[in-house]
Amino acid sequence: MRSIALGSAPALVPLASLDDLKADLGITDAQSDTALQRYLVDATEAVLAFIARPLLYQTWQDQIFVRPFPRTLSLLLGVYPVQKVTAVTRNGTALAQDALDDLVIDDDCGEVFRPDVSHPFWPPGRYLVTYEAGYRLPGKNEDGTADPGTFPGPIALAVRRVAAAAYHAQGRDQALKSENEQGVGSTSWVTPDPALGGLTPEAAGLVQSFCAVKGT
Repeated sequence: MRSIALGSAPALVPLASLDDLKADLGITDAQSDTALQRYLVDATEAVLAFIARPLLYQTWQDQIFVRPFPRTLSLLLGVYPVQKVTAVTRNGTALAQDALDDLVIDDDCGEVFRPDVSHPFWPPGRYLVTYEAGYRLPGKNEDGTADPGTFPGPIALAVRRVAAAAYHAQGRDQALKSENEQGVGSTSWVTPDPALGGLTPEAAGLVQSFCAVKGT
């Protein structure tokens, strides 16, 4: 199976808000806004790279070959969550709209089932499935109000944690994990781990359940 994106990918924007990051850091002025926004963009790219599967809302088309044996109970789509299946063809013949409307879809894992429980298996053939899937990016509604998007909270929190680590690391030797000052105390930092794609251990744990399964 392969998934092909139809159309251009949406422009990437930070998956966490600047205001939330500033609240995490206890920053109340705007002097660091430009740098913080850059940290959020970099953190978003790092988190998406670590998850390593398509997440942005887009129209996709999958080619799936169904063999005579073993029989196939569901068509497994490559991108999820699935928002809508818009077309299915088998060997070049399209399913009727009524048949599309009756499909049973497990949105969260991308499985598509036939509605007929008496004939639940998909007939052998070459299928092309066109569908809309992924999470919507934050943005603005037509009336100018903020649209938070549909990305899960743990992903946004992971982006904030990675951005906060980058903020605390600015101007500091990256090899330095802690420092002691006699009579004052000690300070330690949680730094991004190269083995985790630059994420902090906490951030990696937050998004682990969204990651691509190895071998898929």
